[in-house]
Amino acid sequence: MAAPKARALGPEEKDECMKIFDIFDRNAENIAPVSDTMDMLTKLGQTYTKRETEAIMKEARGPKGDKKNLGPEEWLTLCSKWVRQDDEEEILRAFKVFDANGDGVIDFDEFKFIMQKVGEEPLTDAEVEEAMKEADEDGNGVIDIPEFINLMRRSKAELMRD
Repeated sequence: MAAPKARALGPEEKDECMKIFDIFDRNAENIAPVSDTMDMLTKLGQTYTKRETEAIMKEARGPKGDKKNLGPEEWLTLCSKWVRQDDEEEILRAFKVFDANGDGVIDFDEFKFIMQKVGEEPLTDAEVEEAMKEADEDGNGVIDIPEFINLMRRSKAELMRD
């Protein structure tokens, strides 16, 4: 599989990519470990040979870049290759990233981690719990794929109204 070609990112796409970068920048050092990045790409359904992976990372890092970490500009270069229109397939790929333990549902801790990383301000446990209840349509304490799809579509619709 050939690596996708980069395309220019719009302001909203850059913002979304940087929110994801912040999730991988665990120590707030303005870097994302390459190993985590490749894990994320795998969860998003991107499968490459070792040679293709090395070429993608080399392109994102540039000739003198850090081999173990990506900075924000390198991250955006990488992101520009994978940003696509928001359809159900993309939402399913995002679900896999949010479902950190791979059990097929997003539990409170996974949801809290994501909500606190992507929000403008850190959320309290009560705020995260309220958002979780809103997303958890059947009230079973977890967000499954259909609920996640509905949540993403509602979020997108709200953004379009603003």
